[in-house]
Amino acid sequence: MLRFVTLALCLALLAPPLAAQQPDSARADSAKAVELAPIEVIGTILAPTGPRIGSGVPARTTILRREQLEAMEPRLLTDLLVTLPGFSSYDDLGASYKMSLSSRGFYASPVVGLPQGISVFLDGVRQNEPDAAQVNFDLLPMEHVTRVEVLSGTASLLGRNSLGGAINLVTNSGGGPAHGELEVMGGSYKTFGADGSVAGSMGGGDWSYYLGGGYDREDGWRQETGADAYNGFFNLGRLAERWGVRLQGYGAASYAEPAGSLPESVYRTNPDSNLTTGDYEDLDNLQLAVSGYRTTGPGQLSASAYYRRHRAERFNVNQANDPDNLGRSNNKIFGGTIDYRWQASGAVGVRIGAEGSTARTAVELFADSTKFGGAVAQTTFVKSPTWDVAGYALADYTVGRAVFSAGARYDYVRIPFENQLDPTRDTTSSYSRLSPKGGVSVELGRGVSVFGSVGAAYRAPAVIELACADEAEPCPLPFALGDDPPVKPVRAVTYEAGGQLVLSQAILTASAYRTDIRDEIVLLASDLSPSGSTIEGYFDNLDKTRRLGVELSSQLFLNGGHTLYANYAFTRATYESEAEIFSIREDFGGENEVEAGDEFPLVPSHQVKFGGAFKLPAGFSLGVDARYIGTQYLRGDEANEEEKLDGYFVTDARIGWEGLGWEVGLVGNNVFQSEYASFGTFNVNQGGGGTLERFLTPGYKRVVRLIVRRGFGGSGTED
Repeated sequence: MLRFVTLALCLALLAPPLAAQQPDSARADSAKAVELAPIEVIGTILAPTGPRIGSGVPARTTILRREQLEAMEPRLLTDLLVTLPGFSSYDDLGASYKMSLSSRGFYASPVVGLPQGISVFLDGVRQNEPDAAQVNFDLLPMEHVTRVEVLSGTASLLGRNSLGGAINLVTNSGGGPAHGELEVMGGSYKTFGADGSVAGSMGGGDWSYYLGGGYDREDGWRQETGADAYNGFFNLGRLAERWGVRLQGYGAASYAEPAGSLPESVYRTNPDSNLTTGDYEDLDNLQLAVSGYRTTGPGQLSASAYYRRHRAERFNVNQANDPDNLGRSNNKIFGGTIDYRWQASGAVGVRIGAEGSTARTAVELFADSTKFGGAVAQTTFVKSPTWDVAGYALADYTVGRAVFSAGARYDYVRIPFENQLDPTRDTTSSYSRLSPKGGVSVELGRGVSVFGSVGAAYRAPAVIELACADEAEPCPLPFALGDDPPVKPVRAVTYEAGGQLVLSQAILTASAYRTDIRDEIVLLASDLSPSGSTIEGYFDNLDKTRRLGVELSSQLFLNGGHTLYANYAFTRATYESEAEIFSIREDFGGENEVEAGDEFPLVPSHQVKFGGAFKLPAGFSLGVDARYIGTQYLRGDEANEEEKLDGYFVTDARIGWEGLGWEVGLVGNNVFQSEYASFGTFNVNQGGGGTLERFLTPGYKRVVRLIVRRGFGGSGTED
């Protein structure tokens, strides 16, 4: 389902090198079908162009292209997406490599145990890990990405974790005359990076190749922090009009030392402090994939297969009175897809397909009491041979300027739970769900188009949520996994309407949405008191929650290649049923009894973003991106009783020069040195008399990087 779909011409507007974002589209099927290069049919998640190609359901989509990636020089995907309407990031772990992403009140995050509601793909291969559905942004190969596709809102037809949207990274396939590129980067806090690539065609031009690799490191601005990452990547394929095949390989490793959040008393005086020196996350990832397509009469058949391996070791140094924690996980995933689409008649397009995967997950957890003179004791060793299958069918019907689209996806997920320390506690959970979606898009003429859609989405619980679901045996973080009662899958229904106005030099888009969620999975309070500052709780379902909001964006294309943009997002994520959400505040006389209408933490209600890209004489260019992120409730204050995090304003800027095969750029993040906290929670400050305090993560200080890039040989074919 996730492969071999072409893009609409109305989405293919090329931005100048320093543009902060690509024009949004508020429709999917209303553009006329166009012939695109075969390379465009590999690995996209976006809706197709119309019934001649296949079916898709209207949605708000955004494309960020290669020129923008090279201009903004994002180290992580999160750095790039925060310019888009409704997207924000926050730092839960105290490390620039470990940012979490929020959109429409849903999250994609590297934090194990946080409910994940956004799916992330690399050339159509899901990157959410099977143990906790987390996303490790520091393992994604941004150096080798040529396009980023963003689908906002419920992605019914993209499967699990797509409640609040989906993001796909499309990599460089090479092609064209032989060419290469070398890049070196250095900057603040001993930041350093280098990457290179070679690409081209062979076999008389029938085959294309791309080979690249990179290294990146920093010391971090907070005490005793740092990170480094490596990656290697290749694509080899034949992408012709009638048939094509591609082989892909990707490996990455990342090591980071996070600093965590700080008691507010420390945050105010010494924000660069690290109170838990010794924390680390050591990750590595391997992905191999093969995909192909062939035109057969009136239709096109495509298929893919992939293998992923992900290993992680995490060590968490707790405060003085609590044992430290060591966790290891190992995920091995095999999966594949098959898809067929055809033109049933002049006005009707039909598409059917299936996908499936099997994952072998193993998790080991240890309590480390060596700082007390004790031992390292294993608390958990579980395996989960999970597998899932899905089938889908879609169709669209064109009448004049209107395209009516509908589709449905059926998922079945089976999650066995094998306790290696106590086999008597083995169990199995199974989930199934039909997720339909339908909509209509209409070209009204004079550059005006509108769309409306309604769709359902579904998320089965992650292994870690199933294994920590017993109120009688609450889990300390990291979790002590066991055989627990089943947790219901999350169900969501989204209603959305929007439109787009295309003028000679401007594009305006707007959309409004409402998502009703049943059985949202949250961490609830246990009746057992925490020991020291260790958090204890269990996962369970809430009856009802809701997300609603409005997203507006505008872009202005000026003479001379200059562009301006501005966007605004209002988001309201609320609990719609009563619950007692876990909070350590309860042990200090506070309450966290949620009532209908209380807002989710870490979801800013208001976001305003604006910026521009300007072409200057003699090969110079200038870009500015500014954003205001509004106030947010802290995690642990789901009942909305405490003071919010302050809103904050951040500005990024870049000046560049290009000529004679060279590109030089000076990139600054937080150039005005704004002081702010991007994340907050509550905990016991054991070093401050055992008092309850707000714990805050300071925003990153100003970082300046110099990037020098040199190209060799001919030009490639990638956009």
